[in-house]
Amino acid sequence: MNILFAGVECFPFIKIGGLGDVLGSLPKELNSLGADTRVIMPKYSVIKEELLKDIEFVDEFYVFVANKANTVKLWKLKHDGVVTYFIENEKYFNRDRVYDFPDEMERWALFQIAVVESLKYMDDFKVDILNCHDWHTGMIPELIKVKYFKEYGSIKTVFTIHNIMFQGECDRQTAKLFNIPFSNVMEQSGKMNFMKSAIVASDYVNTVSETYSKELLSSEYFSMGLGSILNQKAKAKAFGGILNGLDYSLWNPKTDKTIPFNYSFENYKIGKEKAKRMLYDKLERTDFYTDVPMMAIVSRLTRQKGLDLITEVINNLLNDYTFKFIVIGTGEKWFEDFFLDLEKQHPYKVKCYIGYSDELAHLAYAASDIFLMPSAFEPCGLGQMIALRYGSLPLVRETGGLKDSVMPFNEYTMEGNGFSFTNYNAYDMDYVIRYAFRTYKDKYKWDCLVKNAMESDYSFYSSAIKYFKLYKRLLEN
Repeated sequence: MNILFAGVECFPFIKIGGLGDVLGSLPKELNSLGADTRVIMPKYSVIKEELLKDIEFVDEFYVFVANKANTVKLWKLKHDGVVTYFIENEKYFNRDRVYDFPDEMERWALFQIAVVESLKYMDDFKVDILNCHDWHTGMIPELIKVKYFKEYGSIKTVFTIHNIMFQGECDRQTAKLFNIPFSNVMEQSGKMNFMKSAIVASDYVNTVSETYSKELLSSEYFSMGLGSILNQKAKAKAFGGILNGLDYSLWNPKTDKTIPFNYSFENYKIGKEKAKRMLYDKLERTDFYTDVPMMAIVSRLTRQKGLDLITEVINNLLNDYTFKFIVIGTGEKWFEDFFLDLEKQHPYKVKCYIGYSDELAHLAYAASDIFLMPSAFEPCGLGQMIALRYGSLPLVRETGGLKDSVMPFNEYTMEGNGFSFTNYNAYDMDYVIRYAFRTYKDKYKWDCLVKNAMESDYSFYSSAIKYFKLYKRLLEN
């Protein structure tokens, strides 16, 4: 079974969000199951040179965007057991960053056409399954049906929705970039929509958690205009959800070189205390003591992440309980300013780091006792999975991948691996946070919870088994 992943991010070459994690980790696990899974992505000039030192030239060809010829070079590189193909074009990918340019649609049009054209130059690799990820690759299934069916019509196409909020919506004239006519397949609310095109044209569509797939079918709030077409797909048994996983080779408290003390459940208390000391030192808060619970947020500071709920109740919590509150992230200015002001109001309890630091993130996961993630919606979420791995108990709202991975604590059966609340309501969250603080005082219960959390299996291997079965079923039909 030959599988090609098409996407615009792939760790370790480029990672902006969870998309990069999936393309960087899932192919490895699929290959361990016997597939030959490869990745194709743009060759950005901002990729670190040392990562490409063993890259091999494959071929050079032209790609026509709106009937204008563009020179494209195809490269390949084997890294960590996975072959990655790179699309090089000086005009569109020799930039100082990955996203947010005035000519975005032209850039991704070239990439998508180049992905299909590249298939003829992969001499040792005949693609069975082409899995396109997010809207930047949304036109590929339709291109195969309209322009390339004779050559590649036998390829089964899968489209993975990582976040339906970003759909590639644009002017109808954008179809001219692909040298194909505008059609109902790609039309949504009078505009061209890359994601709509992918949903209609693909053989199968999936999202990154089972609950998120159900939410997309049940509510226009979640589906953002695409609910009816997804429901049609579901009726045809061509839509579902597979929870993303976590790369346990990158996130593992037993081997993590970023933290001061490697630990397992047996010695997690020592590990957390040492991590707290290092984190507080890095944040220049040596007056923070380590014998009280620590609650952390490592996140984009946006409304989607439920931060408006936190702003409503955090002052009361800080006044009522003795705990440390650490915030690491960047995002909307209003939230950045709120947490910076909160730090000024509670200098001995709160520390806010505006920005992103991989080192501080690792330390925060290792040091924290409670990981707060009350998202308004969350297609999958990786933060809660990392927290579980490090014995930091996630406190989440029951939505998307958060509901699929965090099981609320039952103090009578000692089951569960974290805390959760259902309604998007600040006072429901406040109640559960207070319950978590009360539970923390019962060391037996807390140890049981931490053990359950650290033994939870949300590795990419578990996800890969489900993807493998999906691909196999598609090829058999």
